[in-house]
Amino acid sequence: MIFKKSFFKVFFGVVLISMIVGKTFIAFAQFDFDTPYEVSAEVVVLKNNFVKARKKAVKIALRSSLEQNLREILGDDGFQQNWREMQRMLKVSNKYVKSYRFLEAYDDSEGLMSGVKLEVNLFQGAISKTLSRRGVATGLEGIEQVLILINESSLSSNGESNIWEKVPISEMLLTRIFIEAGIPVVSRNSLRHEISKKMLVSAIEGNVSDAVNIGSKVGVSLVIVGKATSSSVVGREANMKKVRVGINVKVVSSPQSMVVAAKSDFATASEGEIFASELEAFHRVGKKITMFLIPTIQEHWAPGSINKEVQRSVPSVPTINNSPLPFGDL
Repeated sequence: MIFKKSFFKVFFGVVLISMIVGKTFIAFAQFDFDTPYEVSAEVVVLKNNFVKARKKAVKIALRSSLEQNLREILGDDGFQQNWREMQRMLKVSNKYVKSYRFLEAYDDSEGLMSGVKLEVNLFQGAISKTLSRRGVATGLEGIEQVLILINESSLSSNGESNIWEKVPISEMLLTRIFIEAGIPVVSRNSLRHEISKKMLVSAIEGNVSDAVNIGSKVGVSLVIVGKATSSSVVGREANMKKVRVGINVKVVSSPQSMVVAAKSDFATASEGEIFASELEAFHRVGKKITMFLIPTIQEHWAPGSINKEVQRSVPSVPTINNSPLPFGDL
């Protein structure tokens, strides 16, 4: 029985990844540049000092990753036009490196060469802030973006995953629908080197002040925080597994430091396996939530609406016994 349950978790996990993650993470890379860079460098070893040569190769590779990033943001022409500022940033390239790992490293004792190949992740937020502070136009200043943070308790989760590495089903679904509607979404993983875990958890739990702080640090105008849960319910058909999923969210404006919209809803689904039912229920409630949120956000971003204090209340939801979420209580 344990083996069977684990098998179906893996199976539907694969289905979920193929349906959601494949599209979502590609879009993430387009908007927050969280894709790592693979860079190589090779240097001559002087006085048989391979240790010093290795350090120099790493330094050159890190500099190369930052230069690639800056050229992607500004274009080759923009990079050349701002040559002095670019060189100032490249001199302290390690300041903008989140992390790196060795993909390859070698020393050639005969040819006296030392080389490395690294995978490098950069602090895109710090890069953008430096460019803005130095008056370098990036072309990204006018792009409105959202961040989605959901605290999920589901039948398919084991509750032991790393908060940075585990992206909830509901969060992936909402992200995919938002991106398909043309709304840029910043990935949760891009926050891990910018904010503390304590602040992240607090924002997800509904602390508006922390949600505003996160939005300001990451550079997004709207932060969507909320909860999602799933539970099995008794169905009429014995061979069908019925699951109910509920989601409630708040949309917090970073510039206005206020909640501009809120929504709660739920959905049920019955399939032959419980995890298939759960996934279908998440799809259904996700569509309900986004049918309200997408036009609301688009209206909020419309020209002339920034000064309007749009406070939307939670639509009333019928009370259901043993409801998995307090839908009307945000």
